[in-house]
Amino acid sequence: ALLAVASIAQYVAQTMQAYYTHDASDGHAFIQQLEEAAYVAHAAVIEHGEENPASKGMATTLTMWISVWPDSYLLQVGDSRCYVLRQGELTQISRDQTMAQELVDQGVLSRTDAFSSRWAQVLSSSIGGKQTAPVVTHMLSEWNNVGLLCSDGLTKHVDDDTIRDRLMSMTSAKQVCEQLLEDALNGGGSDNVTIVVGRIVKSSP
Repeated sequence: ALLAVASIAQYVAQTMQAYYTHDASDGHAFIQQLEEAAYVAHAAVIEHGEENPASKGMATTLTMWISVWPDSYLLQVGDSRCYVLRQGELTQISRDQTMAQELVDQGVLSRTDAFSSRWAQVLSSSIGGKQTAPVVTHMLSEWNNVGLLCSDGLTKHVDDDTIRDRLMSMTSAKQVCEQLLEDALNGGGSDNVTIVVGRIVKSSP
C-alpha cells in the first residue's frame, strides 16, 4: 500500500502543472492523468513483486480524493469507500469493485445478500492484482461538505446510518475518526480499519 501511495503521489505531483495550464473548464485531461497514475502504481507494485519473491502477488485498494477548488476528483480502485455528507444526507460516491457488487449489478444477488456473500471479499479490481480498473469521479465542492474515506474494516461493521449520525455530530476530524474506529471494533473489528475525514471550510482571513 505504501508503494502504491508513493508512486501515485509522485506521479500526481509531476502532473499537477498540467491541471493549471490546461483549460480549467475541461477537466478531462486531468481525469486521464489520474487514471494513468493508478496504472503507474499498478505497474510499480507488480514490478516490486517480480523483483522481491516475498512480495509477489501482493495487491492493495486505492481511494484518493484531490481537490482544486471548486472541483474535487475521486480516484478509486478496489472496495475502500468514499462518502460525502452534504446538507445532512450521506452519499456513497465510490462503487465497490468486488465480485459481489458485479453480481448485484447483473441482478444475480440482492444488495443485502451481497454483503454476506463470500464474493464480498473478492476484489474485481486492485492495484497490483490480476486486473485494475481505475475510476475517476468528478465532483463540485461545497462549503461544509464532509468527506469520508475508509477501508472495509469500517463498513463491514458500521452501517451507513451510524456513519451519518457520527458525521452529523462531529466536533473535529480526530474525534469522529476515534468514534467510528470504536464503533468498528465494538462491531467485531475483523479487519484493518482506516478512516480519513475532512470538512470543506473557508480559511480564516
